[in-house]
Amino acid sequence: MNVDTPARPAFVAGLAWGLLAAVIWSAYSVLARFAVKAGLSPTDLTLLRFLPGGVLLLPWLWRRGWRDLGGLGWQRGLVLTMLAGPGFSLLIMGGFVHAPLVHGVVIAPACQMLASLALGWWLAGQRWSRESAIGAAMVTLGLVFVGGDGLLHGGGGATLLGDVMFLLAGTSWGLFGALSRRWQVEPMQVTAVVAVLSLALFAPPYLLLADLSRLREADPGLLVVQLLAQGFGAGLVALLAYSRAAALLGSGRAGFFGAMVPAAASVLGIPVLGEIPSGLQVAGILAVVLGLGVAFGAVRVLLTRRG
Repeated sequence: MNVDTPARPAFVAGLAWGLLAAVIWSAYSVLARFAVKAGLSPTDLTLLRFLPGGVLLLPWLWRRGWRDLGGLGWQRGLVLTMLAGPGFSLLIMGGFVHAPLVHGVVIAPACQMLASLALGWWLAGQRWSRESAIGAAMVTLGLVFVGGDGLLHGGGGATLLGDVMFLLAGTSWGLFGALSRRWQVEPMQVTAVVAVLSLALFAPPYLLLADLSRLREADPGLLVVQLLAQGFGAGLVALLAYSRAAALLGSGRAGFFGAMVPAAASVLGIPVLGEIPSGLQVAGILAVVLGLGVAFGAVRVLLTRRG
């Protein structure tokens, strides 16, 4: 067995946590795009993302020790919050304002995977295999397809801005996973720190500066769905699940679960949003999914079992 391969119980547990995160990512991406089309802003969705987790986990973090953030430390806690907190959320939600769903669910996971591989090698000494190199090349090709579609089918600078925001968000999340692994932080610990600090840093300026009429006038059902999807799902459960998967499998292997998001979210987006991927977008989705599968060994495992 490769020295970097986790023991079977840890691998199975990491797989389960990673799959849970992927399911939530797929659903919340579609619902985020739905929300911005319904009139909510990226700042509104960012508040909804961190409000439930920040409130629920504050007592837990307080009991663990506020002076050193439950043992994580303020410096590391602030760095991880910068990478997975309000900044990440504003980039993702802002991207969905300017670009179609398929751009977000392809570009962000792909850049997360590339960042995870590069940073996993640099920070944690995780080795690149031939599969990783081939997968990274295929993912890059998928990004070219999706970017080319944006240039060919209009949108201009607005779509390009959205794509850049997705790129930065994916890279930020990849760095978050790599640093969490390098610092060996406990999944529950980092989830609590990011949720609580995000709410503490974001809520005061939001309440002072934002236009609260959007939330007051929004459909109550929409707000409930977004609280569940963004707050409990993406802001709490998915963060915990991904952190746990990265701890058990390594940040590089954990990045594989982004491979499920492009196809699953794009299919879900057809009935929910009415956004049908173009031929070039479908090619980009397939290239990214296959590239992620190759990079993290899923294709090899499937072929071995079939043989």
